[in-house]
Amino acid sequence: MENPLWQSKEELLSLLVYSDDSRDYPIIKVTSHLENFISVAVADMNGYQGVVIIGPMIDSRLTDEMLELLMTDLKVPKDKQDEVLNYYLTLSYKSNMEVIYIGLQLYFTIYNKKLDPGAVIEKNSPVDLKFVEIENPNISISKRRQEVRMHHDLLDEKKALQFIIEGEKEKVITYWRSQGESGELGLLATESQLRNLKNLGITIVTLATRAAMEGGINHEVAYTLSDLYIQNIEQLQSINEVENFIEYVLGDFAERVKKNKQLNHSRPVNHCLNYIFEHLYDEINLTRLSEASGVHPNYLSSIFRKEVGTTIREYILKSKIEESKLLIQFTDYSLLKISTLMNFYDQSYFTKTFKKYTGMTPNQYKNNLR
Repeated sequence: MENPLWQSKEELLSLLVYSDDSRDYPIIKVTSHLENFISVAVADMNGYQGVVIIGPMIDSRLTDEMLELLMTDLKVPKDKQDEVLNYYLTLSYKSNMEVIYIGLQLYFTIYNKKLDPGAVIEKNSPVDLKFVEIENPNISISKRRQEVRMHHDLLDEKKALQFIIEGEKEKVITYWRSQGESGELGLLATESQLRNLKNLGITIVTLATRAAMEGGINHEVAYTLSDLYIQNIEQLQSINEVENFIEYVLGDFAERVKKNKQLNHSRPVNHCLNYIFEHLYDEINLTRLSEASGVHPNYLSSIFRKEVGTTIREYILKSKIEESKLLIQFTDYSLLKISTLMNFYDQSYFTKTFKKYTGMTPNQYKNNLR
């Protein structure tokens, strides 16, 4: 049965067949009508010979309510809705991972070559994700955005969240792609399937934020990213964009946790680093840091230098200068105000310290940005 929303087979094939498609792996293509196709370009020593296509399939179990919402999203005319509904009901349901494995089998049949599923997933990750330009996370943190309080009891994906806590990017992405095998995700909105998926995305961002913090990400960083991710979700315009962005968020949080774990600092040093991060606009001294870390000042100084590779004082000054650079770039604050915010006792000392770490004065840095 053909999709009545397409004008002709030629229109559909023009979207699926490209002579410059890679021959190195199966390509998963999703149409604007949410149909999944698998294509493998066929080539020999004489060059491109054609393409083998499997599909269409659907990667979600659509309930009657979801089908009705889909009709709304696709703007299907009333006189075509019954025909379109019947079409979707005839489609074979295959989870994202099942689609990947079908593609691997097809590729093996043609080229007698086994491919790694993880590599194929990576190759099929969208390279042109439509992300709305968002405010720089660092300057948002500078503004000390407040924690977003969200309901978080709508989704029980403990296994995926554990992958984030452990910093396992590939595993959390694979799990997300295979989540359809466990059944329906639930209906979180009644007016549109796009709205439904956005609400699901917001829930996932909230849960992933908590998992990232449990994995060691500083809570200010995690909450700020959460704010920006949710704002981005609200700006997306299609179901595919939201699905791709959810995958990006899960992978990004896991990757950040992994990088944080690789630093492998001791608990006192982590407490110290977090205190500096959260009180960068305050006056920071060794006494306060030792109280926050729960160890003697001399011991803290010793292990900090050993683990971080610099003294506490140097680290604080460098962090304040990095923050100053962001304020110069992203705000209209005067240099005097910035030096005051960063708790430098006079502007001359601020200028001297700024030049020490950047090789130029604050004024020179500001002029170079123009």
